[in-house]
Amino acid sequence: MSDPEPPAPVSSPNGQQPCATQPAEERRSLASKLQAPFAAALVVASLVVMVTCGRASSGAEAPSRGEPGSGAQGAPLGSAVVAPSSAEFPQGNMGSASAQPLGSAAPPGSAALELGDAGAAAAPGPLEHFHAALAALTSGERSAPVRVAWLGDSHTAADFWTDSVRKQMGARYGVGGPGFVYVGLSRYRHASLAIEVDGKWSQLPSQPASSSPLKDPTLGLGGIRTAPVSADARVRLRLREGALKGQARWSLWYRMPDSASRLGVSLGGDERRVTARRVGEVEQLQLSGPASAALTIARRGGQPELFGLTVEGSEPGIVVDTLGINGARVATALAWGRESFVSALRARAPSLVVMAYGTNEAGANTPVERYREHFRALLERVREAAPEASCALFGPTDWVRGGRTLPRIVEIDALERVVAQELGCAYFSTFEAMGGEESALRWSREVPPLAAQDLIHLTPKGYGRLGERAFELLAPAGSQR
Repeated sequence: MSDPEPPAPVSSPNGQQPCATQPAEERRSLASKLQAPFAAALVVASLVVMVTCGRASSGAEAPSRGEPGSGAQGAPLGSAVVAPSSAEFPQGNMGSASAQPLGSAAPPGSAALELGDAGAAAAPGPLEHFHAALAALTSGERSAPVRVAWLGDSHTAADFWTDSVRKQMGARYGVGGPGFVYVGLSRYRHASLAIEVDGKWSQLPSQPASSSPLKDPTLGLGGIRTAPVSADARVRLRLREGALKGQARWSLWYRMPDSASRLGVSLGGDERRVTARRVGEVEQLQLSGPASAALTIARRGGQPELFGLTVEGSEPGIVVDTLGINGARVATALAWGRESFVSALRARAPSLVVMAYGTNEAGANTPVERYREHFRALLERVREAAPEASCALFGPTDWVRGGRTLPRIVEIDALERVVAQELGCAYFSTFEAMGGEESALRWSREVPPLAAQDLIHLTPKGYGRLGERAFELLAPAGSQR
């Protein structure tokens, strides 16, 4: 079952309570149960950002179900784990067109940088490549945007938390654009665009959080493909003010299953017909124009298929691709077609890939240890597409039921620490950043509340709070364009 939509913002008098941290002895005990050799590294308090969640229901995996991705082994890329010492939050407020096949773009070279005052030691480390890209952007040596591919569940999908990071990064390094956008979904928001969907659309998978592969698993970067069904089906997208700088560069990913399928695509009013150059293959349509011009995509015949689009500015900056699916787990991403995902991610050339999962896993009954192989298998695909990119695992948020944190939240948080170290990724303990045990309950009682009444999801203000901490960790101190 997919997660419920995040709650609407709540306006009420301000007032906040400090968050308590989980005792170090408990973390040490849990870590040693999972992997003794790493226990010393795991007891360091971690800064974290959040993941998405879903209720334990028909969407939760069971041990008897075939789990994709088991047994995949990827070569470790290092051993450093980003582990800031603070577990409390500071107080704070929150043209031209061309069609071409999907290609690849080589990411820039990396260089050692320090992590700054976020609490970590010095690079080289798991964020080295990302920090090198930011340094090149700051110095003016880089003309391409610095991209972050952020995979996750409903906390990610809501684009409150990711947008908080996007805005803070943009203020320091330059606004690069909204990044990835799903096309044709009726219940969908992206903070940087106003989106109108008309007519009837279909989507595959019909349950996007499923971990069962489709007969045709070609799903591109975002794990969902859509198709306009009715004659009046169309989607209209308009950038919000300040979403990018310079001209808007749009790139639509599509596939025509037959020669009768076609789209009408217009940017600012002049429509062009898009037909297949290679029937049955994923292609890109690229358009550029003023940021004020709306993009409209409409069905003009047959059954064209869409895999989302990206939009960036002509002036370089930070781009965060929000790739979240309500109810998703790591196994969800492993069910997507490997070839189409790797090709699409390679074309994006990210400098950092975030894998924000764990809360939905806590609502399932799969043995926690099995998730080690799921993360390894997903990172193997990421490395195939972007071998130099930095990687980060974001652990589960707190989840309170019956007045207590679910034990599996603590277990999964400890496991992901170990896995991040094994894979050479940074690890952000969202659970500890919220304050550890029962923090979701405390957050729900703040005024205005930071957590929703389901004690799983957060309010937009709560997402913003986590975004502030993510920015502190991910951005090197003292660097600014």
